[in-house]
Amino acid sequence: MSKIKITTLTPIHIGSGSFLQYNTEFITTEKKISKERFVRVIDDRKILALVGEEHVNDWLLSIERMEDIKAFVKRYAPESKVTDYSDRCMPLFADDVKGTDTLKECIHDGFGVPYIPGSSIKGAIRTAVLASIVDPKVVQSKVVNKYGRISASEVEKFLFGKDPNADVFRFLHVGDAYFDKGSEIAIRLIMGLNVTQRDSLIPKNDTKPQLVEAIAFDEEAYCQLKVATEYYSMVKRTMPDAIGDMPQQMTSVQVLFELVNEHTLKLVEEEIALWEEYKNKIGADEYIEKMHDILAAVKQCKLGECVLRIGHASGWRFITGAWAEDLSNFDTDIVSASRPQNAKYSEYMFPKSRRLDSDGELVGFVKLSLQS
Repeated sequence: MSKIKITTLTPIHIGSGSFLQYNTEFITTEKKISKERFVRVIDDRKILALVGEEHVNDWLLSIERMEDIKAFVKRYAPESKVTDYSDRCMPLFADDVKGTDTLKECIHDGFGVPYIPGSSIKGAIRTAVLASIVDPKVVQSKVVNKYGRISASEVEKFLFGKDPNADVFRFLHVGDAYFDKGSEIAIRLIMGLNVTQRDSLIPKNDTKPQLVEAIAFDEEAYCQLKVATEYYSMVKRTMPDAIGDMPQQMTSVQVLFELVNEHTLKLVEEEIALWEEYKNKIGADEYIEKMHDILAAVKQCKLGECVLRIGHASGWRFITGAWAEDLSNFDTDIVSASRPQNAKYSEYMFPKSRRLDSDGELVGFVKLSLQS
């Protein structure tokens, strides 16, 4: 196994699936002098210890009435402080928090440590490999599955193996990357760039922003990664028809990272080129500037290093690898399948928006570095 250092170039959100309700499951606090603001996630067990089991019904009634949780705890534990019943605290990078807000929680392990699952890293690498080796002309007939629906599953089976047991990505092993406690921040994601033909390519900010817990930028973690080439060769030699063909780009970690970096380079350069066309019309300067920062990080990568985009708000092109854009039926079938029952979006370019945080920052970029 190779040791890989992961450095967050931007905030990263891998969701736990939970949405925390403001004033019930999280609160905000502010330092008097510096005016720094923080989000504190509530620990139910600590509240129960403070107010007592005899007041559980009062607590439930307080939640139903959407009462301020700090006021409720003070009623039964007058000397208590928010630190006495909060689980974790993180800086808040958002202008305001409303009563209807929810916090999209990032994934933590059983000890409350934030992490990026190895499956998320592996999935993003798989997308990069797929996009780099696929020939649209060859797979054109395979994007429609047996149910008549648009899907990449048949394409992946064709390239990587007919089923999970035959899939060559069985031989790419990636461990979880655990970050330090306290590396989380709270940001507000918006639809930063949203363009329609009817509005003459004028952007619109989304009216439904989302408060999100994320691992902050410039945080470091480590994981284990291995391309099990010897095991693959043994299986392929003894059961040649039972396993797919290993792409040449997966013969070593260094070669794999080179492919990933070239894939990210291509997508970032295409994003910059796209928005440069509209730069003077829609004020995409900030987005372009941030993408240039990522482009510089990609170009600075040495052998055994790469930049990868993962997690929430990565965007359609980065999530899919954008290889489908070269299919002849992209506009007629792929786009419509990606917008089921959303004909109202037909006037928008595809993909129609780019998600940023409220300060104009990108999300989802990490740097992987092979450790000697």
